[in-house]
Amino acid sequence: MEASTGWSAGWSPAETAYEPTGDPVELVTVDEAVVTGFAQGPLRTEDGPQRWIRGAVHDADGTLVRASQRRWHGDRLNPIAADPEQVDPPTDVRRLEGTWLYAGHVAGHFGHFLLEHLTNLWPDPADLPPLAGVLAHRPARGPLTDPHRRLQTPRLAPWQHDLMTLAGYDPAGLRVVHGRDLRVERLVVPSRPVLLKRWAHEEAVRLWQRVSGAVGTRGPDRRVYLSRTRFHAEDSAERARTEAEDDARLDARFAAAGFAVVHPETLSIAEQVAAVRGAEVLAGLSGSALHLSVFAAPGTRVLTLGDRRSPTRPTKAQVVVDAACGHETAFVADGDHETLDRLLVGLDR
Repeated sequence: MEASTGWSAGWSPAETAYEPTGDPVELVTVDEAVVTGFAQGPLRTEDGPQRWIRGAVHDADGTLVRASQRRWHGDRLNPIAADPEQVDPPTDVRRLEGTWLYAGHVAGHFGHFLLEHLTNLWPDPADLPPLAGVLAHRPARGPLTDPHRRLQTPRLAPWQHDLMTLAGYDPAGLRVVHGRDLRVERLVVPSRPVLLKRWAHEEAVRLWQRVSGAVGTRGPDRRVYLSRTRFHAEDSAERARTEAEDDARLDARFAAAGFAVVHPETLSIAEQVAAVRGAEVLAGLSGSALHLSVFAAPGTRVLTLGDRRSPTRPTKAQVVVDAACGHETAFVADGDHETLDRLLVGLDR
């Protein structure tokens, strides 16, 4: 899709396949669950995935609980899940007592945490039996530095802590599985409601709305621009996807159009959610910060600006979440000042 000339309902290009496919989302309770340790390795392929990963939930007899398996969107740079259909149930392993919720693979990156990990907490805690805690596998990306480690109580970033709390779960109860198997007395396994860049089920949208509702307050600004200025000033130059001068010009252009220029990294998660849930128009460059649109109300206008990574079309992840959340969208290609000016002037008509 080329640069938009106006606003439209969230669109779904064929390659994005937004409409949820495959098995419906479900909630499976597994007694005496077997949780296999995380493992990974290279693949020798010409065009397919270059790595494999393992780490999922099996029932007491060792049969794979398919709802637990990590899914990927087919990019050759992503690994492929290689969990066996059947494993030999371990006999001499640690056993977790009580009822736990399985939450997939935890993520340290904001966008992946928001879209791929937090959404696995879609079951409302009020609808579940009392939980001993939340169990997750270690991140699917990155080296396995200690394959003999079994469980870890992770040190969460403040934003991870706050998002889990707003979702209704106790962050102190999170445990992360690394390289060794374990058993769990009872494990509640939700299907994953998001396949990144492909689709998002309504259970993910309800989770985002639950977090938004838990914040309660709405920001005072009806037009909000999520600036990248301070992020790029504090981050490495290699990761920057716009020039500092362009960032400053965009800040000034949106401020002149009546937008509050917000620097998300300077705000708490609750403040970020409040800012976007009070907005009628939300704008920002392609990337994780604009994924905050998941907390905006249906019908919110979301304006995406292209950058070096995605100069002529919005990222597929952004397309998916805006379509799922019922937003109106517009896109401006990198450097297309004429279209940007036309869209901003049109807001006052």
